Amino acid sequence: MLPSATPARSTTSPPPDDPPFLATGRALLAQVTQGVRLAQTGRFDQTVVLLDDSRRRLRGHPVSELDPVLPGVLTDLGLAQTMCGRFGPAADHLNEALSLADERRLPLLGLVARHNLGCLDLYRGDTAAALTTFHELTHQMPDDRQDPLRVDLAEALLAVGLVEEAGRVLAEAPWRADEDDTARVLVEAKLRLLEGDRSGALHLTRRVRAGLGPGSLWHRLAGRLEGVAEAATRSLAPARRARDLLELRVPAVAQPFADGPAGCTGDSGGVAGTGAAGGAVVAGGTGGADGAEGAGGTGVAGVAGVADRASVAGGGGDGFRNAWDVAGRRGTLTDARRALDRLAERGAPAPGPWLGSADRDPHVIRAGLESSLLAGDPATALEWAEMSHTWADGLAPAPDTAAAPRMADPTGRYRLALGRGAGPEAHHHARRWESAHWRAPRTEDGGARQHRLPVLEALMERLGGRAFVHYAVAGSEAVALVAVAGQVHARGLGPLVRIRRALGRFVHERNVPLPHARSAARTGPLRLPGPPGDAARSSPADLVSSTLLGPILPVVGDRPLVVTAAPYLGDLPWGQLPALRGRPLRLVSTARSWAERPATRPSRDRVLLVCGPEPRMARLEVGALAGVHPGARVLVRAGQARVLDALAQCDLAHLAGHGSVGDRTPMLGRFDLHDGPLLACDLAALPAAPALAVLSSCWGGHGFGGAPGRSGGFVGALLARGTRTVVASPVPVDDERTGVAMRAFHRALTDGTEVSEAVAEHLGHLGFCCYGA
Repeated sequence: MLPSATPARSTTSPPPDDPPFLATGRALLAQVTQGVRLAQTGRFDQTVVLLDDSRRRLRGHPVSELDPVLPGVLTDLGLAQTMCGRFGPAADHLNEALSLADERRLPLLGLVARHNLGCLDLYRGDTAAALTTFHELTHQMPDDRQDPLRVDLAEALLAVGLVEEAGRVLAEAPWRADEDDTARVLVEAKLRLLEGDRSGALHLTRRVRAGLGPGSLWHRLAGRLEGVAEAATRSLAPARRARDLLELRVPAVAQPFADGPAGCTGDSGGVAGTGAAGGAVVAGGTGGADGAEGAGGTGVAGVAGVADRASVAGGGGDGFRNAWDVAGRRGTLTDARRALDRLAERGAPAPGPWLGSADRDPHVIRAGLESSLLAGDPATALEWAEMSHTWADGLAPAPDTAAAPRMADPTGRYRLALGRGAGPEAHHHARRWESAHWRAPRTEDGGARQHRLPVLEALMERLGGRAFVHYAVAGSEAVALVAVAGQVHARGLGPLVRIRRALGRFVHERNVPLPHARSAARTGPLRLPGPPGDAARSSPADLVSSTLLGPILPVVGDRPLVVTAAPYLGDLPWGQLPALRGRPLRLVSTARSWAERPATRPSRDRVLLVCGPEPRMARLEVGALAGVHPGARVLVRAGQARVLDALAQCDLAHLAGHGSVGDRTPMLGRFDLHDGPLLACDLAALPAAPALAVLSSCWGGHGFGGAPGRSGGFVGALLARGTRTVVASPVPVDDERTGVAMRAFHRALTDGTEVSEAVAEHLGHLGFCCYGA
């Protein structure tokens, strides 16, 4: 964020060798260094005073002719003013810094000025603009400057409630071991608390406090966040707890006081550059490729959102204040606050138009779900849970945005980079693709949407002899809402932290790329392992099976299942869970997508069989399937254009070959063809799609779970284009076993077996799942 205060070479003439000029120049640069150091301790009011004075005195001084000096000071000053809630002057100084950086050809300093302008947007409440700016910079900022950008990007995602996405951003950042990670640790602690992992948040905040003295800014911020985490462990009403978390997501600024020297106190979060003394230029930075400029920082916006307990409760005080309230953007939170007040007053009302734009806030929705459960009304809880999978529509990019015209260039560049090897160049273009995808036009404009009618009645009518299970989160516990035989039941599954740990072991075991680990021996259907107390002797699959399914099986009996999974479950190979061996199961994104499916069975008359160049078993598999489907169109050596054209003209498509996980996003997942990879994002432009698609490859189902409102990957792209059902595996698969099982699966289809039943009988134990209606 703030430029590092280290010497840099100038491209203009040096100041005259005049002792008075040199003395005053050194004094000014020393003052700038002192301001940067004050910012390191959080004294932003004093930073503003010193840097504003330096800015005035530098005008016309020969030292200002050194290229990085004045734009560097303005960049520092603008960010310090942002942290004090002085957004007007901050905008003026940051825009001037950007103009000077462009004029003086200082691209890296220009990037930092744009980064700080994004932070200004975030603190003023324009999170959409901040997200756009940060994503534009992710592929432009050098790797050694990525850390602060990633912290601020995660903070912006948290502000709109995209907690899982923020966690991924932090996990993928190229953290450098030689730098202080206090800013990241504090933001991660905030993330943990928003995810419900209060013990993890407490561990991280105490780690910061243990390594720093009580006079440190980070020590104080960690203490305040620790207080919030400790208070959250006590029993609170869901609406009150949600309001606390809602306020915690919004960045904080220094609390303004009328008698302060710069209109604000310094007790706010932030960190400046490293602040080295000596040399002719102090505000320049560590240098770009030619040593002429530089700028750095450690993520001010990422930590300043950690507010104290009084601020979270709405009272301000102790040097912190809600940044959006300071900016006059209180309306951004009005609907969410009003909705939580109504929940607190009325207990457990059903969701409806009264929510307004609050139907886009995950913590409001979770408060409604928790309130309904506390009131003993699981049917209303299911209506709230349904919204937990739709609130992010329009906020995060959906699969169809990959077909936007602006995506053509980054997609093409990424494909060319893959052709030269999946190395650093491909990774760079994957970052550019992801940045463009986030900036592509959304299908919704982000405003209030028309509220949909309740879904439960239609769901019950469509279920017939099936049972519907929605996995959700309530507080720090996982819960399953089960709709069966005209009733809705709620079943607790246990602490979310324990479930995440069990899932991590299970998924890691399934993702090991060894043939003997890619399939499991068949066991009898409905077999349950021992109780959780036997976890030490249970396999990961047994433990996950007993945790997720043990509490609900007494309710659902032997019925087929329709499952909507919470993001924390990720992409599970459900058929490999012992309790589901042989049981038909469909994975759907929402209850509505199942309840409102067309009643007629789609045609499967036009069959397309495609195989990639490798492995050899894929060719044998397609050859065998041609005998099962006489008259099928078989493409053995086809390229991307021909395969895409054929996919739009068939009813049943089967693709066999090598599959790979996307470089940075499931929409960059790959299926190898003869002229290069078919990308998941290529399917977003299909004019029509087959009713049933079978992906006989590794990772074909990767990306369906893991994020609300935007199933991705091949499955998400096909369902978005109109495919009714997709059969794919979210994990690696064994070639020989898969080929044999696929022949049996297709024979079952031709005999009239329902798709999910055929998957359960022949493919589930290998990791394949049935997605969609």
